[in-house]
Amino acid sequence: MKPLSDATILITGATDGLGKMTAERFAKQGARVLLHGRNKEKGTQVLEEIKQTTNNQNIAYFNGDFSSLSSVAELSEQIISNDERLDILINNVGIGGGPRSKDEREISQDGFELRWAVNYLAQVLLTKKLLPIINEGARIINIASVGQSPIDFDDLKMEKIMMGTWHTLEAN
Repeated sequence: MKPLSDATILITGATDGLGKMTAERFAKQGARVLLHGRNKEKGTQVLEEIKQTTNNQNIAYFNGDFSSLSSVAELSEQIISNDERLDILINNVGIGGGPRSKDEREISQDGFELRWAVNYLAQVLLTKKLLPIINEGARIINIASVGQSPIDFDDLKMEKIMMGTWHTLEAN
C-alpha cells in the first residue's frame, strides 16, 4: 500500500460523525480526500472547515443522495470525470432506526425500502460504477452498524409484519 500522502480516498457520508472524523484524519496525513454528502450547503461548509483545520487543500466535495440510484450513478460519473484513480473507498453512508410509526414503510425514490436502498443497494452500485478507477491493491471498506436489524432474506422488501421490527401492515 502506498503512503497516505500519495493516496486518493473517497469517504461517503463524510459531512458528519465517523465519516467527517475519518476525512479529517486522512487530510491531516496529506491524502487527497474526496468527501461525499447529500446536502450541498453542509458539504461545502465541511469541505472548507477540513481544509482550514488540516492545511490540506487537496480535498473535494461531491453531492449525491443515496436514496436515489440515479443520483448515485451521477455521483460516480462526477467522481470518475474528476479523478483518475481511487486507492481507498470507504462506504460510510447509512441510515438506521425505523420509520416514525411501526405502521409506516419508508420507500426510496426508486421504490425500495429506504434502509435497504441506502445501506446496501446504493453502496453496491457506487462501488461497481467506480471499479474502473479503483487501483489494483486498493481497499474498499464498508461501515455497518451493530444497531441495524438483521436481514430477513425471505422478506428483502420488508413488507411483512414481524415482532419487534418495523414493517408495513398489510390490509386484510
